[in-house]
Amino acid sequence: MGPSFKPVPRALTLIVVIAFFLLGVAAQRLRDRVPGELLVKYAPGTKAAKSKAANLAIGAKVVEDLDLGWQRVRLPSSLSPEKAVSRYMSADGVIFAQPNFLYHLLATPNDPQFGSLYGMSTISAPAAWDLSTGDGTVVVADLDTGMRYTHEDLAANAWTNPGEIPNNGIDDYGNGFVDDYYGWDFRFDDSDPIDLEPVTNASSAHGTHTAGIIGAVGNNGVGVVGVNWNVKLMTIKIFNNNVFDDTDSTMLIHAYNYVRMMKMRGINIRATNNSYGGCTEACGYDQATKDAIDALGDAGVVNVFSAGNSNTNNDTSPSYPVSYDSPSIIGVAASDSADAKASFSNIGPTTVDLAAPGVGILSTVPTGYASMDGTSMAAPHVTGAVALLAAYNPALSAASLKASILNNVDVLLPWNGLVKTGGRLNVFAAMQNPTVCTFNPSTAVYNFSANSGGSSFTVTVANNCDYMPKSNAPWVTVTNAAPLSGNGNVSFTIAQNTGGSSRSTTISLANGSVTINQAAAPTAASVSVSGRVLTSNGSGVRGALVSLMVPDGQPRTAITNAFGYYTITGVRAGTNSVMKASAKGLSFAPRTVQFADSLTDVNFVPQ
Repeated sequence: MGPSFKPVPRALTLIVVIAFFLLGVAAQRLRDRVPGELLVKYAPGTKAAKSKAANLAIGAKVVEDLDLGWQRVRLPSSLSPEKAVSRYMSADGVIFAQPNFLYHLLATPNDPQFGSLYGMSTISAPAAWDLSTGDGTVVVADLDTGMRYTHEDLAANAWTNPGEIPNNGIDDYGNGFVDDYYGWDFRFDDSDPIDLEPVTNASSAHGTHTAGIIGAVGNNGVGVVGVNWNVKLMTIKIFNNNVFDDTDSTMLIHAYNYVRMMKMRGINIRATNNSYGGCTEACGYDQATKDAIDALGDAGVVNVFSAGNSNTNNDTSPSYPVSYDSPSIIGVAASDSADAKASFSNIGPTTVDLAAPGVGILSTVPTGYASMDGTSMAAPHVTGAVALLAAYNPALSAASLKASILNNVDVLLPWNGLVKTGGRLNVFAAMQNPTVCTFNPSTAVYNFSANSGGSSFTVTVANNCDYMPKSNAPWVTVTNAAPLSGNGNVSFTIAQNTGGSSRSTTISLANGSVTINQAAAPTAASVSVSGRVLTSNGSGVRGALVSLMVPDGQPRTAITNAFGYYTITGVRAGTNSVMKASAKGLSFAPRTVQFADSLTDVNFVPQ
């Protein structure tokens, strides 16, 4: 895009900014964001140039540059975040400005008790294990308080970086992270993501517990078993074990970008588990974090999120990040041992996808084993199911993995109208009846003239195959505001092609695409004009200057020959031009000429 790009924010942007103004002034909301900081997004290719001017005008200092056009800035103490958002949104090149939100975990306290692994039977895991017990080549990234990767029931399934030598102080893998052997601690920015605090050795056990649900080692004669007996658990620490509300947006962005980077470098990451979210840590729409999640989804990773523990409806009171309309997100509510809704669980007929066991869930903790409650416990059952399905059917895309999980729930009356599918996870059914998402557009190729225009096409695809149509060139705009699920209609517009070359791009549909071709701007025909410059008695004037004034360039000129003849070529057809003649001692009236075609006998006679 050109340097003068200044997009008009969409309605959603305005809603977010208004919500920020309304909520940001309340004292309780101020605890949900990093004081004095904003995240600002610039139009593609403009951040380097435009951010300098915007930050200088506002008096902000750059803390760090993030991926996907975002920048983290610290505001002057005299400027409120509300005013800063407004000023940034008016700055040239800025697409979005928002707080740097804080996040915390979703685990809820419960009475100490040990239960059985009823959740595994409920989701039909034993039947699924007759098909597959998992595969050590499948990697799941668990974003949490870290993991006790030395635990007797987790050590064998802990992911280790194949290109990194631990604790040698060298970035052997060459990815910018020194000694990221088990993953990375983005809360304390170090290479040890263990489920412990560095000074107090305290632990909430949350991350180790979710990891055990996904992939505690099976058939090893100790402890419990995860949904996967065999899997690799990449440890991504994003939370402090003692204080659960001091993780900010940039920590999450760095974490998701790390997972995406490792996926792009060949690590077979098929899913992330995200057992966090909800107010008070993300009461606003966090576009920066959503961008990072969407980019990870585009890389082929399914992102599973807890629905929240506030006993509220996410459709009417969004709980982020689970409420983002991102195709890669699966939102999970919590059920109890009777398949009823857990008393604390959030629901959402359109924004929460399914339920999974989340009450009295026994799993690993750093000191051994314990039971916990929460949608934090429900989500890893689904994450584990995604990983087990990916192990059994490696060819399934991220969209197909998600659709297979959603299309094969046990539909249950207690969940009718509470979640999108009306049911609870059944991993065995998903493995028996996978959904393959093949996106079939009604028109595969469009051919347009150089003029602006647009069209639409339908997409035929299985139920719950989610996708966001995306244009791969700025001259094609997809006008759909939200992702589509299953069969849908995609509308788009194209800009006029004023260049001299044809052009082509695609609209991406997850694993499909539509080609858009546009012809070059038509080249106007070239015509000529000829005639004579004469004296009053009809003799030709030698050496007279004839000028043609064209509206789109320098005048074209010709000198008459010995008989007064001239010719001017290369005139664009369809133009109206003024012609003049001059000769020593003679005066000629200008002539207005319309060039519909080549002209002859355009003569000049003295006045």
